[in-house]
Amino acid sequence: MAFVSNLPHYLISFLAIITVLVFVHELGHFLVARWCGIRIEVFSIGFGPELFGWTDRRGTRWKFSALPLGGYVKMFGDSNVMSLPDGTEWSRPPGRSPTSSSPWSCSP
Repeated sequence: MAFVSNLPHYLISFLAIITVLVFVHELGHFLVARWCGIRIEVFSIGFGPELFGWTDRRGTRWKFSALPLGGYVKMFGDSNVMSLPDGTEWSRPPGRSPTSSSPWSCSP
């Protein structure tokens, strides 16, 4: 019975921890993209309809959305999940592998 009476506390604690973890994770994507000179359109904590947000001086929309179980960073030019332009399919360039270039290089 103690679990049921403490359920709201557990849920709020869970959402707070997940929100912090998602923020730190997405901030990593944000900082590396900025470091590489990529413009960020949206930094979102959560999915679904926006609850509140603001736009910074660089044009990035910072927002908190209704479902706080994830987040995303939308970079300029991203139009789909694979980050490919519309109408193109993913294929690995010949001679390239995930380990063929430096992980610290911002260019392909």
